[in-house]
Amino acid sequence: MNKFFLFCICFALTVPLHADNIGMLDRLDSVLQMQQHIDSVKRERIEYRKQHIGQETNPRLKLQIYHEIYKQYSVFQFDSAMAYVDKGLQLASEVNDNYYTDLNIILKADLLSSGGLYSEAVKTVERIRESSIDSRLLFDYYFTCFRLYNFWAEYCNDNFYSPQYRDAAKYYLVKGIRYLSPQREGYEYYMGEYCNYVKSDPAASISYYQKALAKMKPDSHFYAMTCFALSDLYRIQENEQDFEKYLIMACISDAEHSTKQYLALQNLAVYLFEQDPDNVERAERYISISMNDAKFYNSRLRILEISQKLPVIVSTYQAKVKQQNDRMRYSLIFISVLALAMVAALYWIFRQNSLLTFSRKALAMTNEQLVGLNGRLKELNRQLIETNEKREGLAKLYIDLCAKYIDRLSRYQTLVKRKIKANQVNELLSQISSSRLSEEDAATFLNRFDKAFLDLYPTFITEFNQLLRPEARIEVDRHHAMTTELRIFALIRLGVRESSEIAGLLFYSPQTIYNYRSAMKNKAINRDSFEHDVLKLCTVIKS
Repeated sequence: MNKFFLFCICFALTVPLHADNIGMLDRLDSVLQMQQHIDSVKRERIEYRKQHIGQETNPRLKLQIYHEIYKQYSVFQFDSAMAYVDKGLQLASEVNDNYYTDLNIILKADLLSSGGLYSEAVKTVERIRESSIDSRLLFDYYFTCFRLYNFWAEYCNDNFYSPQYRDAAKYYLVKGIRYLSPQREGYEYYMGEYCNYVKSDPAASISYYQKALAKMKPDSHFYAMTCFALSDLYRIQENEQDFEKYLIMACISDAEHSTKQYLALQNLAVYLFEQDPDNVERAERYISISMNDAKFYNSRLRILEISQKLPVIVSTYQAKVKQQNDRMRYSLIFISVLALAMVAALYWIFRQNSLLTFSRKALAMTNEQLVGLNGRLKELNRQLIETNEKREGLAKLYIDLCAKYIDRLSRYQTLVKRKIKANQVNELLSQISSSRLSEEDAATFLNRFDKAFLDLYPTFITEFNQLLRPEARIEVDRHHAMTTELRIFALIRLGVRESSEIAGLLFYSPQTIYNYRSAMKNKAINRDSFEHDVLKLCTVIKS
């Protein structure tokens, strides 16, 4: 506990957290958010090993499985770890396996000491006779005794018992270091502990701890313990940046390894709180997680430590929450008054707006009508322009046709004069009587008439067919071409209603034209009004 008070004194003068370490804090938060999933994966791993116990008949292999399950539980859940170390101890005794008997006694003593049951741990470890212990377990035996008395000294935190227990811890570490093999996993970590607690050589300790980190995986429990040891040494050297770095790394490693028996996160919570009271929310979250993990693990020592640190952080956090609530209350009152004022203002504005609403609606309707009329006017203007263009084209066609016929008459006149002067009357009569010339002229006229009329009234054929019964409707083979029936009623649409006039224009006899008109009337849906309906076709000229 004296480490905790020294820790607080060293950081009484607070400075902001180093920028390089802020990102690591964010990573720690994300790992803590995934803690449920990480713990679930660990439970599944443990359950998988448990399934092999019933299938195994070899006692030695079963003892190995018990040992593996114990290692998983040793930093995760005290009671479960104790249950499996007891199972291993019982089985080892039954099969007279001295190695696993001594190993499980050592593990049980270490577990009891980490759980704060120091007297029970001493009684347990005293069951082993140093003279008869397996040489492979000598270092584990002495290092467990070192941890036991080191924890006990930290727990007492006084000037009488603590020094005695620290001396005992050093004694066992000195004895144990002689049996530490350089090939042992964590060798550099153990040497760092030796240089730290026995030789009091921070530089050598840091060197060994750094070498240990280089060889370990981040999810190893050794990794977290090494990071925590480094942070403690950097704190003493007042190297705040590295202290923060390795303390946060220890917290991350503990969380990723599902370690519930730790000191790092609670120390980080206190440090953040001491650095800046504005960190109180994060500090309160970290210290609460630490307390929940200590209760889950059933670690009496950690629960006691956190209980001493928790009130200051929680009271400050509650004060901050109260302050925030007070601010929210005052803000709510202010907002309520402001809301009432706004309601009054809105009512007045609504009254003013209501006077304008009717006018706006009327104006909007007028505008809509005006827009519609403007659109209609634009469309009519467009259609009128198109109609004028088509009529100009029709007039041009008419003038062109007249000019050609005038030219042809002039050439005929010249021909007649020349033939008469040459006394070639019979030849002249033969040329004038030629039917080929009259047929060509008629075909040219009709083709041009079809094109001109359909350019002016492109929907005439479609609309005309609507007046006929479905089976009598007319289909044309070519574009811009009409049948004789269509030409007759096209002329009627243009106002030429007399059969004699139509006959003259289409080169037929009046009787033929009359017959065509009668036949089409018989095919009409409404015979009596058929020709009158034709006059109404294409009243709007469409493009």
